[in-house]
Amino acid sequence: MLNVALCSYGMSSKVFHAPLITAEPRLKLHSILQRQQPTALADYPQVTVAQSFAEIIENPDIHLVVVNTPNEFHFPMAKAALLAGKHVVVEKPFTLSLAEGEALIALAEQQQRILSVFQNKRLESDHLDVQQVIQSGQLGRIVEVEWHYDRYRTSITHKKWKEDNLPGSGTWFDLGIHMVDSMLCLFGKPEAVYAEMRSLRRAEGSTDYFTSIFHYQDMRVMLRSNTYVSEKGATVSVHGDRGSFLKFGQDVQEAQMMRGITPGMPGWAQPGEDNYGILHCHHQGESQRHRLPGQPGCYEHYYQNIVDAIVGTAPLAFLPQQSLLGVELLLAGEESARQHRLVSL
Repeated sequence: MLNVALCSYGMSSKVFHAPLITAEPRLKLHSILQRQQPTALADYPQVTVAQSFAEIIENPDIHLVVVNTPNEFHFPMAKAALLAGKHVVVEKPFTLSLAEGEALIALAEQQQRILSVFQNKRLESDHLDVQQVIQSGQLGRIVEVEWHYDRYRTSITHKKWKEDNLPGSGTWFDLGIHMVDSMLCLFGKPEAVYAEMRSLRRAEGSTDYFTSIFHYQDMRVMLRSNTYVSEKGATVSVHGDRGSFLKFGQDVQEAQMMRGITPGMPGWAQPGEDNYGILHCHHQGESQRHRLPGQPGCYEHYYQNIVDAIVGTAPLAFLPQQSLLGVELLLAGEESARQHRLVSL
């Protein structure tokens, strides 16, 4: 049994990490860092509430530390946990600079500890369906992909690290990293990026709108997010010389976990009626169009793999090197938007 500590108890802990950790039988949620009111005890009365980060990393009974704090704290807290001999999971985005990410990767290797980034969107229906269709070869040569992560959100939250114009804030780092990570998993590193970023809700705010075009040798991948979208179209559109695939709707796992439905419960991760794909292919002069149900997601695979990697029964699937490459693309996209030009990668 591996004991786990969470470094905060906000939305990411309540909805994602704590339920997924408790759903993995080889993990025990041991401690949660809360400096003020110990509200976590209402949900997890068996945990220890730590009032300082030092209590967590100095506790020899804790094996895995989850750094799910505001972005600016990812590097210093992950570094301290690794130096204390802990395995570490970091929320996305990995770090705010390439130097920080490189330092953490080197330190994890030196300490012989697992370091991973919680890229849960790889385990959602849209990513899994797009991956399956592309790998099937039914679309032929892929020429264009358009990925959306849109919301209708007019209000400004109290979270300065998300809403204020600070390094690593805004939807490009918060939402864009998910699409960037999926793109890297499916196609590898692009050659260049051109991006436009804006703050729609207030002039002095962080990015809440972006359009980025990543250039591959014979393909373009567009990643887009808009805070003022109340009627959504396809989440992902993939076009090839033999056909197109359009994916609609949203994966159900996050919504289910917000309602207390977790892995292993009836109906877990089963796609809704609005979560489907349209596959339209051309072959030998014939056109075929099919409606495809979405695949079930599998968030539980993340911590299953973390445990497997720690005990040595499987390689780590969520490597920090790929998440660091994602940070490189985020920074390049910001640079492109500042300079209004194509940036080579």
